[in-house]
Amino acid sequence: MKRRQRSLLILLILAISTPRAKAQSFPRDSLHTAQLIATAENFFTESRYDSALHYCNLAEAFSRRKNYRAGMAYAIIERTDVLIDKGDLEKAETEARRAQAIGQQLGRQQILAITQMQLAQVRMYDKRYDEAIPFFEKSVGWFAAHPSRYAALAYNDFGYTWGMKGDMKNKAECLLRAAGIYETLGEGYDGEKAATYNNLATLYYELKQKDKTIEYALKSIACREKTGDIARLSLGCCNLSQFYIGVNNDEALRYQQRGLQYALQTGDTARIVHAYVTASLVASARKDPASAIRHELKAIELLERSGKDPIMLSRRYIAAGMASMKTDSPQTAAWFHKAQLLAAARNDKYNLRDLYYQRALFYRDRQDYERAYQNYNLHIAYRDSIIKDRTASDIAELETKYETEKKDHLIAQLHAERKIKVLQLEKQAALLAGNRLEAEKKQQEIDLLSREKALQREQLERQELLAKSTRQQLELAEKEQQLQERQLKNSRTTRNFLLAGLLLLCIIGYFSFNRYQLKRKIREQETLLAVRNNIAQDLHDEIGSTLTSIRILSEVSGKSIEKDKGKTLTYIHSISEQSNAAQQGISDIVWAIKPENDKLENMVARMREYAAQTLESKQVRTDIHINEQLLGTGLNMQQRRDFFLIYKEAVNNIAKYAGASVVTVDIRTEGRSLVLRIADNGAGFDTAAHKSTSGLQNMQSRAGALHGTLGIDSAPGSGTTILLKIPIT
Repeated sequence: MKRRQRSLLILLILAISTPRAKAQSFPRDSLHTAQLIATAENFFTESRYDSALHYCNLAEAFSRRKNYRAGMAYAIIERTDVLIDKGDLEKAETEARRAQAIGQQLGRQQILAITQMQLAQVRMYDKRYDEAIPFFEKSVGWFAAHPSRYAALAYNDFGYTWGMKGDMKNKAECLLRAAGIYETLGEGYDGEKAATYNNLATLYYELKQKDKTIEYALKSIACREKTGDIARLSLGCCNLSQFYIGVNNDEALRYQQRGLQYALQTGDTARIVHAYVTASLVASARKDPASAIRHELKAIELLERSGKDPIMLSRRYIAAGMASMKTDSPQTAAWFHKAQLLAAARNDKYNLRDLYYQRALFYRDRQDYERAYQNYNLHIAYRDSIIKDRTASDIAELETKYETEKKDHLIAQLHAERKIKVLQLEKQAALLAGNRLEAEKKQQEIDLLSREKALQREQLERQELLAKSTRQQLELAEKEQQLQERQLKNSRTTRNFLLAGLLLLCIIGYFSFNRYQLKRKIREQETLLAVRNNIAQDLHDEIGSTLTSIRILSEVSGKSIEKDKGKTLTYIHSISEQSNAAQQGISDIVWAIKPENDKLENMVARMREYAAQTLESKQVRTDIHINEQLLGTGLNMQQRRDFFLIYKEAVNNIAKYAGASVVTVDIRTEGRSLVLRIADNGAGFDTAAHKSTSGLQNMQSRAGALHGTLGIDSAPGSGTTILLKIPIT
């Protein structure tokens, strides 16, 4: 469809371009020429180059017989298109020059603009991008004011050229101009629109703009579907699938399947391999390594069978090894080995560079650090070699270009010198003939050529300086690259030292933490041992002595039971009291050990219980007061034991000796101290006379164990007040 529309465009051009003086004969000639070109275009669409060239020859021959030079030019333009697409760039250059010469003779700017575009395309496809740019600039200079299908083609290819030069800004401007022209032209030109949209998708992919990338890739596929070009549809769907990876993996899978379907329909090995590679990438993105390996193996099978692309086969072995790296070590190693053999046989530095990097990762993951290090060094060596080769190639290309331009300038200078000599002879002849005006004209031409010659010499010197400067820049860039590599290596060394230091700190921290935990366990064991010793001491001091007393009283009462029943009853009463005391002591020890009793709330409850048992039977009223905010205060086992025993000793003394009727107990805080105040209205006593009693000494001793103080205020007939202060946290 697009080729027919292009032929109609040529027909319209030929009809409009017919000179008025020959309007009677040329319309029929232009129509026949356009029909022949349209037939050539249809064969060109089907890539039947020989048939297309045959009809181009017929169109040119017919136009020559009719002396229809515009028709000749457009027939040659069509032939040039075919030759460019066929890859015969040398012949295409010759044909474009022929059409250009006709355009200059006719003064047809459109023909000149088209041939300038074709001359640019010849250089573009020959990867001579710097040479192509001036031709594109001349071409679009006219097309900018005359939008047409050729203008869109020129802007599209100009954008591609800027992209190969790495100029993304100019590439974007040209491609957007091309897309705008196609959209202005309306329906048709779908194949060329698709190419422009695909170039825009590639541009935005390089710019990391995924939304724009996918938008233009979808437009490209829509145009391809209109043309029915299955081969390019396969390529477009596979590219779009890869664009969707990481954005929408379900869409990536859908377009990958479409791309594979179209590729299989074409039967083209390269297309099918590309589709399987895309399928592998999609499977990897979907975390399906088994499918990724399966698709890589299909691509490998096709490449092995064709034997046409060993470089791609080596790349696919590397990809298969990467996909299986986490699951199948022997198979991964085997694929990497096959990739190495293929790449090494062809000195393919790019594949060897990537292979050794993946091998380094492979051995690193298996903690084979020696082999990992060896492969990483090989990766660095090949990477540096590629950089050096590229730099050397750039310098060689620059020198070749400079030498060519230098020779061209020297030839131009020789021509100028020869022409100056001829003009000088002609000037002398004019002077001899007395024709002063002609002599002055020759002198002016001599002066002009001399200035041009001087200008060429200056230009050559500037180019020489520019070439020298560029060569120095390339060499400087290489040295900077080497410096960066050394800095990177130093930074890696520094990083390794830092990592080693961090690892050492981690090890030290680990052992320090273990040591801390061990010390804590030892402290806990020591605390537990102290608790056990305290319990044993208490059992020995309180319970043991009581039981001994009970045993003695039992023996004595047994002996006196027949002789003196009164004494026996006294002994039995003492045994009962001491048994009760022993039971109470054991109860106190058990209560102090239990961790749920570490709050003052439980302490106060036990204090009330003991006061009720001891004092209420003697008609003594007991008032216990505590601030409610203190009820949640915690005391450890030793603290609550000593605290309670001090209280217990005080209450017991009141019950035995005070003869009091009221006892007041206050628990409060003063600063960071817990205060216990026990006051009675009993008989009191002389503190100086009773200072050395065992009960008071025990209370003082326990207060010292609590790191506190115990004060006793009493006098005969004035009651007694006991004040205990202990620190709390």
